[in-house]
Amino acid sequence: MPVTSVLRNLGGEGRLGGSILLAMVLLGFLIPAMSPHSAAVGGGNVLAPPSLTHPFGTDNLGRDVFTRTFAAAQLDLALALLGVAIPLLIGTIVGAVIGTTRTPAVSGLWEMVIEGINVFPLIVLAIAIVAMVGPGVPGLIVALSMTHWARYAKLARARALTLRGVEFVQVTEVLGYSRARVLLRHILPNVSAESVAYGISDFVLVIITVAGLSYLGLGVRPPAPEWGAMMADGRLFLQRQWWITVFPGLALSWTSVGVALLARDVTKWATGEE
Repeated sequence: MPVTSVLRNLGGEGRLGGSILLAMVLLGFLIPAMSPHSAAVGGGNVLAPPSLTHPFGTDNLGRDVFTRTFAAAQLDLALALLGVAIPLLIGTIVGAVIGTTRTPAVSGLWEMVIEGINVFPLIVLAIAIVAMVGPGVPGLIVALSMTHWARYAKLARARALTLRGVEFVQVTEVLGYSRARVLLRHILPNVSAESVAYGISDFVLVIITVAGLSYLGLGVRPPAPEWGAMMADGRLFLQRQWWITVFPGLALSWTSVGVALLARDVTKWATGEE
């Protein structure tokens, strides 16, 4: 199943979800570029409620929450994309290789590693890795990559094992094709579509993990605008200045809903469900 056919087979839910995601991406670039307010530098109008000048109000440093909310979309979506793409690539390749290897000791060892990682709650493992590597964007990417690749590897291995029994793969082996050629030309292309479908579903978990780690002070560092960090900034003012926390939370929720709708449609297509 070629990956390019994913977008061509979207149904109503998928198109709606894709539209929501696309809108958030566009607004994430347009609003900060067009806004008269800086996303990083505040002014004297501290903790101002929503108004025509500041549609989402201002925070405790006088920064425009409207501008920061959409500027944060750039960073959160970029981090989530990297947090999906890197483990997807690593895990799919590793899983496909394990699924096609004929050495039981090698495949058995890798299976133990994969299951050992998957048995831990992802957020707990991510917190532990960030604590060792250090907070910030690099630590966040390392944590996401190290905690998520094993899921893609498990999926790719299962698919590769199935493909090994398919007639056209067996024919290539009879013809004497090298294992590398079989892997690159026949196994990986047929594994990739399911990996991408799972990756879109995983995007929701990843973006929530990014926000969660930043909320705990282990992710994106201030003053960079990030949804989780913005919600953490507003938690002390939640009863009176609710907008500091609510609007970034709504942006995160809206984006997650869009991705979830897209993921459900893509998963139905990838698994052959109606």
